[in-house]
Amino acid sequence: MPGFASEDELYRYVGGIFETGFGDPDLGPRMAATQMIFQLKCTEPDSSLIIDMSSRKVYQGTDGPEPDAVLLMSTEMSNAHWQGKVNLPVAMARGKVKVEGNAAKLLALAPLGKKLFPRYVESLKADGRDDLVI
Repeated sequence: MPGFASEDELYRYVGGIFETGFGDPDLGPRMAATQMIFQLKCTEPDSSLIIDMSSRKVYQGTDGPEPDAVLLMSTEMSNAHWQGKVNLPVAMARGKVKVEGNAAKLLALAPLGKKLFPRYVESLKADGRDDLVI
């Protein structure tokens, strides 16, 4: 399963779908209403994003507001997740994804996240990144 080569790629593709979602007239307000701040912390390579839903901002790295929850996984798992190929509760139960902080609040974001999956795949294809499409 393919993953990202750098934190820049994580920011471009995963951060990019959140930035696109924030700008959507239907999805953006729904995302902001969650008042959630979460960190996506990946391995292989080590990389991180902080997604602040209420202020509609994505921070590359660890400089950003304090997250309510941290989602820990490999970049391969992150790539698969944002394509809708990972059942998050099952991956958590199997130890492939770990959550620190408010797991219930994080899992409550799942319905909104599903609306981002097609946009994620579209962004990969638009950049000719068929190597990341699974």
